[in-house]
Amino acid sequence: MNGARLGIVLVNWNRWADTVECLESLLRSGTAARIVVVDNASRDGSAERLRALGSAITLVESSGNLGFAGGCNLGVTHSTGEIIAFLNNDAR
Repeated sequence: MNGARLGIVLVNWNRWADTVECLESLLRSGTAARIVVVDNASRDGSAERLRALGSAITLVESSGNLGFAGGCNLGVTHSTGEIIAFLNNDAR
């Protein structure tokens, strides 16, 4: 599947280590996808750690905790995929 067609949205809230492990797993797999990570106003330094991943992801920083569904909806507005997959950040 072409990366322009597949978008992946992950939502993070105070679980940067899980999110980074999930992202590393996705990147190692060679999955051709545009990955959007929504940080739901974490207070544990998640946004800073996720920003360090650079252009491997599109990081969207929410000003408040929108919950999982709200974070997914926000992520979709920043996705370019024709097909969108929603992953929990503990997926491997």
